[in-house]
Amino acid sequence: MELMSAKNHDAQQVYALVQETIKAVYPKYYLKEIVDMFCEFHSLNNILKDIETGNTYILIENEEIIGTGTKNENHITRVYVLPGYQKKGYGTFIMKQLEEMIREKYDCVDIDASLPACRLYSKLGYQTVDHGIWECKNGVIQVYEIMKKQLIKKPLAQLIIRPYKPKDAETIISWIKDERALRKWSSDRYGAYPITAKDINYKYLKCNGDCEEPDNFYPITAVDANGPVGHLIMRYTDKAKTIIRLGFIIVDDSKRGMGYGKRMIQMAMRYAFDMLKAEKITLGVFDNNPSAYYCYKAAGFNEIPMKEDIILEILGEKWKCIELEANRE
Repeated sequence: MELMSAKNHDAQQVYALVQETIKAVYPKYYLKEIVDMFCEFHSLNNILKDIETGNTYILIENEEIIGTGTKNENHITRVYVLPGYQKKGYGTFIMKQLEEMIREKYDCVDIDASLPACRLYSKLGYQTVDHGIWECKNGVIQVYEIMKKQLIKKPLAQLIIRPYKPKDAETIISWIKDERALRKWSSDRYGAYPITAKDINYKYLKCNGDCEEPDNFYPITAVDANGPVGHLIMRYTDKAKTIIRLGFIIVDDSKRGMGYGKRMIQMAMRYAFDMLKAEKITLGVFDNNPSAYYCYKAAGFNEIPMKEDIILEILGEKWKCIELEANRE
C-alpha cells in the first residue's frame, strides 16, 4: 500500500474512481440534485488542475488505484476510496499521510465534510466549527460541515548527529520493511533484497561508499537518548569540493512525523556549510515518496527545474527522481 503523487496520465482513473464512489454511496445520504452537484464539482477538468499543481495523491495496492486524496495548503479535499475497499482503514491511511505533509508547515487542517465522511473525520479528531451552504438545482440546498483539526506538535527530544558506527547497520536494516522501502532509500545501489548489516558495512567501510576519492564519504547517524533514529551520508560531487550531496536518508519508521527527519537534515546542512565549507547541497527523491519530499522542502531545499525527467526502472516500474538543492545564505 503506497500513497504517491498523481500524474496527468492518472487523471482519467482518478476521475472514474471518484465518480464511481459518489454514485455508489451518496444516493444513500442525499437527494439526486446534491449527488449530481458532487459529480459535477469533481469533474475531470478540476481533477486534472489539482494534479497539475501537485496537490493530488493516489493510493496504490496491487498496482491498482483504490483511493485518492487532495491537499491545498492546509485544506484536505476529495478523499475517496473505492466502495469495495471501504471500512478497511484505507481512508484513515490517506488522511494521516496528508496530515503529515501538512504538519510540516501548518498547525491545523481544514476540511469540508460530506455526510458519508463525517464519522471518519470525527474519529480522526476533527471538530465541526461551522456549516456551509451549497445551492443545487431545483432549489435543493446542501448543508455541509466545516471541520478543523489541530495538529499537535510532539515535544522534540534532544538530537545529535555523529559519525556512523558499524553497529548502526543492524538498526538501519530494521527500518527497511520491504523491497520498495529499500529502493526508495538506496535506489539501485544494492543488489537483491533483503540486504544485511554486512552489506551496508561492506559498502561503507570497504568500498568507501562507492566513492573513488579516499576523503569523500561521510556517513552520519542521528541519535537521541535511546539510540539511533536516523541516518544519511554526505559526499562531494565536484573536484573543487563546493557541492555536497546527501543520500541514503532514512528515519526510524516508528518515529516518522515527529520532526526527526527535518531536524537531522538541517543539522547535516549546518555541518556541510560550516565544517565542510560547501556552497551548495543537493539531494534526490523519488516522486512516489511525497512525505520525504515535503520533509526536504520544510528543511530548506528547493526543487530544481530539469530540462529532461530523470527516470529509473525499478521493480518493473518507471520512477521519476526529483532533484532539490539548498544554497549557502
